[in-house]
Amino acid sequence: MMDVVDSKPVSISEVAVVLKGKEKEYAEREIDLLYEQRRALEHAAKYSKVSVKDAEAMKSKLSELELNLTEERIVKIIDLMPNSVDDIRAIFAKERFRYSEEEIKKITDVVDQYR
Repeated sequence: MMDVVDSKPVSISEVAVVLKGKEKEYAEREIDLLYEQRRALEHAAKYSKVSVKDAEAMKSKLSELELNLTEERIVKIIDLMPNSVDDIRAIFAKERFRYSEEEIKKITDVVDQYR
């Protein structure tokens, strides 16, 4: 039987840092990353748009907005760095609620600080 592992959503930037650490640890033991780990590291390095420091700061600011943003939504915003109101609406297209123009503007204001 498998143990249940607690998980939390992390940004692509954080994934890159974790995998780079794993790569370094493995190199010291003269072991290569697994194929899947190498591919994930390449993807994370290629598509991360902000540093881990900025991702953490942005996560903090977005959670302070009191917009009922879950960690998953915040991480999605950080990973995609939406440029416009329409981009943010696309992120939440499947949700049963809609953010107002004012709420979306608050989100874009935070994102724009880290662009």
